[in-house]
Amino acid sequence: MYLDSHQHFWTLSRGDYAWMTPDFKPIYKDFTSEDLGPLIEEKKITETVIVQAADTVAETDFILDIALQTPYVKGVVGWVDFEDSNVKSCIDRLSQNSLLKGFRPMIHDIKDVNWMLKDTLTESLDYLVKKGLSFDALVRPHHLKNLLVFAKKYPDLPIVIDHIAKPVIPKGEIDEWLKDMSALASLDNIWCKFSGIVTEIGEDYTKGQIIPYVECIFELFESQRIMWGSDWPVLTMVESYSNWFNLAQELCSGLSDDEQLNIFSRTARNFYRIE
Repeated sequence: MYLDSHQHFWTLSRGDYAWMTPDFKPIYKDFTSEDLGPLIEEKKITETVIVQAADTVAETDFILDIALQTPYVKGVVGWVDFEDSNVKSCIDRLSQNSLLKGFRPMIHDIKDVNWMLKDTLTESLDYLVKKGLSFDALVRPHHLKNLLVFAKKYPDLPIVIDHIAKPVIPKGEIDEWLKDMSALASLDNIWCKFSGIVTEIGEDYTKGQIIPYVECIFELFESQRIMWGSDWPVLTMVESYSNWFNLAQELCSGLSDDEQLNIFSRTARNFYRIE
């Protein structure tokens, strides 16, 4: 039994997705639970976590509604404005749905690189801890030093780094990324998603390009803090669901059965508190 820790659904007519333009041709269309169902069934994936794809509370309500109607969805990572004066009441309302597991601000789209260090976030982030919710960090390598400060400031907040922080793999940029990821991995409240890698490289990616980065993640975090995710349907700009799952399993083939079970199921279940 496998779990996909990172997938999206969207309906373009909602108007939430400002980042998505017709240039994103393969994914510039609706993607629903009916589209994903056969793909996960083929790979014996029985559970997924939906992650927000728009910076609106309305989209979070939308994906929570989908989750309630989709048996294979076991969790939702939503969005709130952490600086809004009514954020606590918004978190309270959304978390009445037990499928709400955490939140993801779209940090890599926020112009202020120091946003996560703002004191105006403290009250709302402390409230996440109080509510037992988690934090998905959608960051790029230049955010990692600030993320380290952030994670130390909120040591009781479970944080997962999405897409191994999107290193610029085609340029072979690994040294600074590795140094920063190593510092983050030393903290008990940091996890890492084994996801989004091929998408960042592009259609011409090779397994050889990916291996050094994956080996670093395996060594730094160990399997108890690594979770596989598809990043579907963004993934389909570069690769099919089946091929990415197969490649991920190949990359994990040198690990023990227990370690592979962690990466493809248990870690996400533990992090997102899925019973």
